Amino acid sequence: MLQAVSGGAVVAALAQAESLVKWAGRTSFLLFVTAAALALGLAVLAAYWRHQYKMWDVKAIASANQGKSQEAQNRSAKANFYLWGMRYVLVAAVLCILFALGQFIVSLWLYAPKKIR
Repeated sequence: MLQAVSGGAVVAALAQAESLVKWAGRTSFLLFVTAAALALGLAVLAAYWRHQYKMWDVKAIASANQGKSQEAQNRSAKANFYLWGMRYVLVAAVLCILFALGQFIVSLWLYAPKKIR
Protein backbone atom coordinates (compact mmCIF):
# COMPACT_ATOMS: atom_id res chain seq x y z
CA MET A 1 0.00 0.00 0.00
CA LEU A 2 2.78 2.43 0.88
CA GLN A 3 4.43 1.69 -2.44
CA ALA A 4 1.27 2.65 -4.30
CA VAL A 5 0.71 5.81 -2.28
CA SER A 6 4.27 7.09 -2.49
CA GLY A 7 4.79 6.00 -6.10
CA GLY A 8 1.49 7.57 -7.13
CA ALA A 9 2.43 10.78 -5.34
CA VAL A 10 5.74 11.00 -7.19
CA VAL A 11 4.17 10.34 -10.59
CA ALA A 12 1.29 12.75 -9.99
CA ALA A 13 3.63 15.48 -8.73
CA LEU A 14 5.92 15.13 -11.71
CA ALA A 15 2.95 15.21 -14.10
CA GLN A 16 1.66 18.43 -12.51
CA ALA A 17 5.05 19.99 -11.73
CA GLU A 18 4.36 23.36 -13.34
CA SER A 19 1.09 23.94 -11.49
CA LEU A 20 2.46 22.72 -8.16
CA VAL A 21 5.51 24.98 -8.39
CA LYS A 22 3.25 27.92 -9.29
CA TRP A 23 0.95 27.42 -6.29
CA ALA A 24 3.31 26.12 -3.58
CA GLY A 25 6.79 27.20 -4.66
CA ARG A 26 9.81 25.40 -6.04
CA THR A 27 11.31 24.44 -2.68
CA SER A 28 8.07 22.92 -1.43
CA PHE A 29 7.67 20.97 -4.65
CA LEU A 30 11.23 19.62 -4.43
CA LEU A 31 10.75 18.66 -0.78
CA PHE A 32 7.51 16.89 -1.65
CA VAL A 33 9.00 14.88 -4.51
CA THR A 34 12.13 14.03 -2.51
CA ALA A 35 10.20 12.88 0.58
CA ALA A 36 7.74 10.86 -1.53
CA ALA A 37 10.60 9.22 -3.46
CA LEU A 38 12.35 8.42 -0.17
CA ALA A 39 9.11 6.90 1.14
CA LEU A 40 8.87 4.79 -2.02
CA GLY A 41 12.41 3.50 -1.54
CA LEU A 42 11.74 2.71 2.12
CA ALA A 43 8.50 0.90 1.23
CA VAL A 44 10.33 -1.25 -1.32
CA LEU A 45 13.03 -2.00 1.27
CA ALA A 46 10.33 -2.99 3.79
CA ALA A 47 8.79 -5.37 1.27
CA TYR A 48 12.18 -6.97 0.62
CA TRP A 49 12.88 -7.28 4.33
CA ARG A 50 9.48 -8.89 4.84
CA HIS A 51 10.48 -11.50 2.28
CA GLN A 52 13.81 -12.05 4.05
CA TYR A 53 12.08 -12.32 7.41
CA LYS A 54 9.69 -15.00 6.16
CA MET A 55 12.54 -16.91 4.51
CA TRP A 56 14.72 -16.99 7.64
CA ASP A 57 11.76 -17.70 9.92
CA VAL A 58 10.82 -20.79 7.89
CA LYS A 59 14.46 -21.95 7.87
CA ALA A 60 14.73 -21.45 11.64
CA ILE A 61 11.62 -23.57 12.23
CA ALA A 62 12.99 -26.29 9.92
CA SER A 63 16.36 -26.26 11.72
CA ALA A 64 14.70 -26.45 15.12
CA ASN A 65 12.68 -29.47 13.98
CA GLN A 66 15.89 -31.20 12.86
CA GLY A 67 17.58 -30.61 16.21
CA LYS A 68 20.20 -28.13 14.94
CA SER A 69 19.92 -25.69 17.83
CA GLN A 70 22.86 -23.36 16.99
CA GLU A 71 21.83 -23.13 13.35
CA ALA A 72 18.22 -22.56 14.40
CA GLN A 73 19.31 -19.76 16.74
CA ASN A 74 21.36 -18.08 13.99
CA ARG A 75 18.46 -18.27 11.56
CA SER A 76 16.04 -17.04 14.18
CA ALA A 77 18.34 -14.08 14.91
CA LYS A 78 18.38 -13.19 11.21
CA ALA A 79 14.59 -13.46 11.05
CA ASN A 80 14.24 -11.19 14.08
CA PHE A 81 16.62 -8.62 12.54
CA TYR A 82 14.58 -8.44 9.33
CA LEU A 83 11.30 -8.27 11.28
CA TRP A 84 12.62 -5.43 13.44
CA GLY A 85 14.04 -3.61 10.41
CA MET A 86 10.84 -4.00 8.40
CA ARG A 87 8.76 -2.48 11.20
CA TYR A 88 11.01 0.55 11.61
CA VAL A 89 11.39 1.12 7.87
CA LEU A 90 7.59 1.09 7.49
CA VAL A 91 7.28 3.73 10.20
CA ALA A 92 9.96 5.82 8.46
CA ALA A 93 8.09 5.53 5.14
CA VAL A 94 4.84 6.67 6.74
CA LEU A 95 6.62 9.61 8.38
CA CYS A 96 8.13 10.61 5.01
CA ILE A 97 4.71 10.61 3.36
CA LEU A 98 3.21 12.61 6.24
CA PHE A 99 6.07 15.11 6.05
CA ALA A 100 5.72 15.45 2.27
CA LEU A 101 1.98 16.08 2.43
CA GLY A 102 2.15 18.27 5.53
CA GLN A 103 4.83 20.63 4.31
CA PHE A 104 3.13 20.89 0.92
CA ILE A 105 -0.21 21.84 2.49
CA VAL A 106 1.48 24.43 4.71
CA SER A 107 3.22 25.88 1.65
CA LEU A 108 -0.07 26.09 -0.20
CA TRP A 109 -1.61 28.02 2.69
CA LEU A 110 1.36 30.37 2.81
CA TYR A 111 1.96 31.00 -0.91
CA ALA A 112 -1.33 30.37 -2.73
CA PRO A 113 -3.19 33.39 -1.27
CA LYS A 114 -0.44 35.66 -2.65
CA LYS A 115 -1.05 34.22 -6.15
CA ILE A 116 -4.81 34.76 -5.97
CA ARG A 117 -4.61 38.49 -5.24
